[in-house]
Amino acid sequence: MEDSVRRPSPETPAGPDLRPDEKVFLAEHSLKRPLRTLDVWALGVGVVITGEYFGWNLGLKDNGPVAMLIASLIVCLLYLTWVLALSELSVAMPFAGGPLAFGRRAVEPSLGFVMGWSMYLECQFATIATALATGGYISFLVNPAEPSETVRVWAALGTVVVFLVLHLWGVKEQSKFMLWMTYGAILGLVIFWCAASTHFSWERVWTTPPLPADKGWKSVLDAVPYALWWLVIIETVALAAEEAHEPHRTIPRGLVWAQLTLVVLVVLTWFFACGAMDSQELSKVDYPLAKVISSIPIGRFPVLVYGFGGIAFFGMIASYHGMVYGTSRQAFALGRAGYLPAWLGKVHPTRRTPAAALVASSLITAGFVVGTLRFKDAINLAVLVSTLTALVWYILAMGCLFVLRKREPELFSRYQAPVYRTLPIAVVLLSAFAAYVYAGINVQVIIPTVLLYALGLGYFWFWAHPRLQTAAPEELFARERVSPRQDPAEGATP
Repeated sequence: MEDSVRRPSPETPAGPDLRPDEKVFLAEHSLKRPLRTLDVWALGVGVVITGEYFGWNLGLKDNGPVAMLIASLIVCLLYLTWVLALSELSVAMPFAGGPLAFGRRAVEPSLGFVMGWSMYLECQFATIATALATGGYISFLVNPAEPSETVRVWAALGTVVVFLVLHLWGVKEQSKFMLWMTYGAILGLVIFWCAASTHFSWERVWTTPPLPADKGWKSVLDAVPYALWWLVIIETVALAAEEAHEPHRTIPRGLVWAQLTLVVLVVLTWFFACGAMDSQELSKVDYPLAKVISSIPIGRFPVLVYGFGGIAFFGMIASYHGMVYGTSRQAFALGRAGYLPAWLGKVHPTRRTPAAALVASSLITAGFVVGTLRFKDAINLAVLVSTLTALVWYILAMGCLFVLRKREPELFSRYQAPVYRTLPIAVVLLSAFAAYVYAGINVQVIIPTVLLYALGLGYFWFWAHPRLQTAAPEELFARERVSPRQDPAEGATP
């Protein structure tokens, strides 16, 4: 009975019995596979390393360094379990529309859309926040004493344009650039640790009392949404599975090594930043490491301030590069399958890059950057929308993993995560806990996030649902589960 069911390889979900029009569609909408383990590691570290340079420090406000440390360790545990479990899904279903494919295969198109839309929002708002922070660092370099808001906006817009061109160029070329930018970003952190150690004080790190007297353990809960920014977006690597060489090897290895590297970077950056400067002063800016450098005695030397600022720029653009990759690939996959407008699923005829999705996501980022001239709290909101939407699909992805493990265990024959049964449960519990604490913070993030989901679901249900593209890889992979009695020539049904 089982042998009569078509089960093509996940890397070639179509099998030999495709209709001619489906073969043409796949040929016109396929991506290259040049990425190796080092490329995946660089993408994983590079896309996240901006979290060390800004964002996390916003959680220090009224909470303090000890609360941020505890929140950060909780988040590190969440992401260590998450990347291991995610590797199973991304190896089993190596498609650019990772979460879309997971939900579509496990349940039906609606869940696939919710998961894909969640990751799109996560990546898009992370890209907005990082573009703004990149502009902030450049503005600081231009005038450390009084950074200009105008310079910040123009620098952010310049970043958007430069990386749009780079991504349109090609995936192999951008992966080489990503590798060198990641090395530069790590070097910038090492320089920061060395400089901050010259003005280090234990009293600033371990305050008295350790947690604020008026908030106690609530300060840890309030810090968690910002601590997520340390590591959020590492799941972008899952979207690279369709462009990875031997994804069952490169994805798990690259993801795990990237995560272990990042845990070390998180702890050391928190330690030296909070030890060199009062945490409440650190929480007021979106260029915290540069602020520390400029405020310590050794920072009186302009060569150090500008030298560090220039290298720190590598950290910002490395992450921006990876976030643009994630945003464009998710928009591309949703467009290719018909869940979003079909033109988003077009690829360049020679470069094989998702040109339309890249242009659309970059225009959205540019629009929000210009909007910050009137909305000053935009970077705070963008960070929180990104992390909250991420948690939504983390939980849903683990549900898909449970369903598929039970129903189709052969999908996971190439790779199985350690602590097989416990790991997904840990991800769900930690993600649910992290999502719960958003209700207690003073930034209005819940309502905008709900409205974004309503916008996406409205488009899907009233327009896209009856127009899904059956030849998209994610849809073909779902159609692969057919009744043993069905003649394949009649077409597969979910």
